[in-house]
Amino acid sequence: MKSLIRFGILCIALICFSNQSIAQKKSKKKAKTTVSSKKKKKPSKKSSSKKRPMIKKRSTTAKYAAPINQAKLVVLNEMPVKTIQLDSVPEKVINIISAFKPQLKNIAKIGFQNATALVDTNTVILAYQVPSQNLSFQYQPIALVPRAIKKDSLMVDRQTANIKIGMGNYFNQLLQIQAGLTDRKEQQHHIIISNESIEGMHPVQKWNSTILNYNNALSISKKQNLHTQIYFNQSNRYRYGLVPDTTKLPIHLFDQKLTVAGVNLALVQKQPSNRTFYVAPILNFNHSNLVNQANLISIDLNSPFYYTLNDQIKLHTDLLISYTQYQINNGQKSQNSIVQLDPSIEIKKSKFKLNLGVRPTLSNGDFALYPKIEWTNKLRDTNFVFTAGWKTSIMNNQLVALMNQNHWIAAPTTLPISSIESKYIQVSVTANKRLNYSFNMALNDYRELPFFNQSKSSIHPKEEGLKFDVLFEKRAIAIELTGDLSYQLSDQLLWKNHFKYIQFNLIRENEQAWGILPFELNSQLNWFMNKKMQFDASGQFWTGAKTKAGSGNAYQLNNTFVLNAGIQYAINDNWTFWGKGENLLDQQYQRWANYPSLGVQFIAGIQYKFSKK
Repeated sequence: MKSLIRFGILCIALICFSNQSIAQKKSKKKAKTTVSSKKKKKPSKKSSSKKRPMIKKRSTTAKYAAPINQAKLVVLNEMPVKTIQLDSVPEKVINIISAFKPQLKNIAKIGFQNATALVDTNTVILAYQVPSQNLSFQYQPIALVPRAIKKDSLMVDRQTANIKIGMGNYFNQLLQIQAGLTDRKEQQHHIIISNESIEGMHPVQKWNSTILNYNNALSISKKQNLHTQIYFNQSNRYRYGLVPDTTKLPIHLFDQKLTVAGVNLALVQKQPSNRTFYVAPILNFNHSNLVNQANLISIDLNSPFYYTLNDQIKLHTDLLISYTQYQINNGQKSQNSIVQLDPSIEIKKSKFKLNLGVRPTLSNGDFALYPKIEWTNKLRDTNFVFTAGWKTSIMNNQLVALMNQNHWIAAPTTLPISSIESKYIQVSVTANKRLNYSFNMALNDYRELPFFNQSKSSIHPKEEGLKFDVLFEKRAIAIELTGDLSYQLSDQLLWKNHFKYIQFNLIRENEQAWGILPFELNSQLNWFMNKKMQFDASGQFWTGAKTKAGSGNAYQLNNTFVLNAGIQYAINDNWTFWGKGENLLDQQYQRWANYPSLGVQFIAGIQYKFSKK
């Protein structure tokens, strides 16, 4: 029995030994076959130079380390690595290399230990081909004209009211009341009542004015607002020119009183930029009365209208209708009517704008066709904007406009229709975000241009004061130069300047351009020193106008420079102190001949504000 067991164990050992030797022979044969095939196909030098180990050498001290097949290891080390050939890249290429490199971790375990993570050190290059015109951009700011922050009188709190009182030399007195209301529908109402008076050293040198002005903005629909203005102004002056200081005549003989009342209605679109059709009619009704001399009734309808074809083309058809009825006391009535269309096409691009059209006009039954050309172009890579144009404007003369130019006029016998044909060119420059300036040169052809000269009909000026005649020149041609300069520092400082020079080359009827200033320069400064204090200043310089007394020789008045200043200080939220001074240099000037001005004038007062939100 023992011999049988020994024989079985010997057979099992022989079988195991024979299987192991057969396996070793097969593995050696397979390794030889692989090495021979490898010799037949030799890798290139470039590929062999970039070999990298695929399996990292393990430590031989592991207790249960598996035997490593050296033949397989040689095969894996000698395998070629394929080189990626990149396509040719254009000249202008942007290489974007990511700082984040993802890692693929091998979670296989050898001998119950984690394998070492393989870190990919290759850089992935992404080539983006960009058009050459998009490789660089130049920033060109638009021509913005900043303005100092000033609270609009119409943009008020829910309920506000101001009372302003002031007194100064020459018996100067001021009383002004303002009130504003904004209802639940965001409709605004604003009213101003003001009265101011002043008396000079001369017994007839007096002036007072009363103003009543009401404005509102009513929302009549989701797309439209109705703006309404109702006003009443009365200015009462006395003609003291050539009146002796010792006069004892009644003051009403020198009365120069103008009363104006009117209503303005405007239909405004809330969002005009988003509308294909845009129309905003404005209706004005005005009645002016130069007491004991003349009165005027005027009705004007002005309606801008355009249709937007696309972002670059607009079609305009503006309408103007004007009617006036003028009557002199104990005289005839005269009427003027104007009907004018303004069809034009507007072509607008990024740096170019052209408005081309005509203005057919019917004036007192006479038809005329006027050109309208307006061209604007911004030079590339600069802040220069050039504007050129040729257009004709026609208007009815108003008593208010004439009185604003010269307070001492006698009522003209007729009020003709005036027109101006202007050919102009303008250059505007935005030097930086604070400084802007522009220059304009125009050749103007005037028809019925009003001049002002001392009246020849004043037989006894000592008893009624000096009057000026309004002389409407049939035709005058002049070269006019204007310029503007503004400088702004944030919302604290704003400085504005404007000058005007006019030279007449042709005057058909009159000897000189009576009463017209050849040169004017106006400068204004607004300075917000801090949250409580504000300082304002202004200066005016002009060269004297030509004038002529009766049959005497013509002469020119003296040049003049006038300096004014004002200040406001907020004591608290309700109380504000204010003051201003005029003609601070004490210039004894005459804007109109034989009407000397007052000296230095001061006025100061307080303002109280109460509001409810």
